[in-house]
Amino acid sequence: MAFARPKGTEDFYPSQMAIRSRIFDSLRNTSQKYGYREVSTPAFESLGLLSKKEGEEIKEQIFTLEKRSKEEFGLRFDLTVPLTRMFMEQQKSLSKPVRWFALDRMWRYERPQKGRMREFYQLSVELFGADSLTADAEIVSLALDCLIDLGLTEKDIVLKLNDRKLLQALLLDIIPKGKLEAVIRLIDKRAKIPAEVFADELKKEGIDKVSEIESLLDSDLSSIDSSKKEVRDALASITTLLELLGDKKKYVEFDLSTARGLSYYTGIVFEVFDRTGKYRSILGGGRYDNLVEMFGGQPTPATGFGIGYSTLSLLLEDKGLISADEAGPDYFIGALSEGQASIALKLATKLRKKSTVEVDVMGRNVGNQLKYANKIKARKVIIIGEDEAKSGSAVVKDLETGKEEKISL
Repeated sequence: MAFARPKGTEDFYPSQMAIRSRIFDSLRNTSQKYGYREVSTPAFESLGLLSKKEGEEIKEQIFTLEKRSKEEFGLRFDLTVPLTRMFMEQQKSLSKPVRWFALDRMWRYERPQKGRMREFYQLSVELFGADSLTADAEIVSLALDCLIDLGLTEKDIVLKLNDRKLLQALLLDIIPKGKLEAVIRLIDKRAKIPAEVFADELKKEGIDKVSEIESLLDSDLSSIDSSKKEVRDALASITTLLELLGDKKKYVEFDLSTARGLSYYTGIVFEVFDRTGKYRSILGGGRYDNLVEMFGGQPTPATGFGIGYSTLSLLLEDKGLISADEAGPDYFIGALSEGQASIALKLATKLRKKSTVEVDVMGRNVGNQLKYANKIKARKVIIIGEDEAKSGSAVVKDLETGKEEKISL
């Protein structure tokens, strides 16, 4: 019987692993430039904690572990939840603001599709303890720099920006307050479903003012009625945030339909898409000032974002910014007999202090060793035979330029 990898998961062969490592290194480096420090959490958490943020419906997507005694656990599906728990456990002793990031794997039991896996990797950046627009601007700026540092430009990506307070204030002129959360969840799905499906779903919720909602969602900043104080305040926040972003404003577009369907968002929200609309959201985040308190901690303002690896890597590959070509070792060292193998190993030990080195372990002839060195894309090759062993010197050949250099063994 042949075994296959589980549906919705991915194997990383050396070339794919090299790509992943390069992207992860860039994301880590960019986050650290802003003063964020890396943390890590367990792969599983209590089922009660995992379902607290998104409610009962998330339970169907959680990979639950076998119940033992009274303990019920599930695999984490994001990093905001465990990082918030971590923050709560040392909330009183931590100096504020707390700047953390984590880069790890998660799991969701759902139908796999391109860019959306059951096991996936994500960068999660969280800023606890600051309620200023400067903090929001830092988070948006860092999110953009994570993509810019990988080579993406304003021609490739757009950040769609909104404020949940603004959206909620405008919607309450049209719909009952009790329908607000359900309608925002539908708005969050609007770009992914046909217009008639969006209209039908609103009607199922008892909302008949479909055209008014659609017209509202297509508004730009200048056309929004600012007679209500809540609307004026939210518009002022967006304007100030754009000013704080400086040159990065060229990446940003106001979009009232950017909703981030989860109910815990309380202010600025944003998502990043590729300009062509080929891929799903690459990145999303916003302000969630009630989450720490919801989990039982002291009231704490917070903001952050997450970047999914699957969609990001697809976009980078599409733009020619990453390649599956795997870099080979700096040196390949071959020996023509077991008698010269010890010399090859000693030389490799010296070279490994500063370089990457592969040594032939197959006992192949010279021709096959050279073929192998070319296949693994070694930069330089050294073959040690009887003459080299006697003379105590060997030739280093650069496989790219063909240049040869004699060295002492």
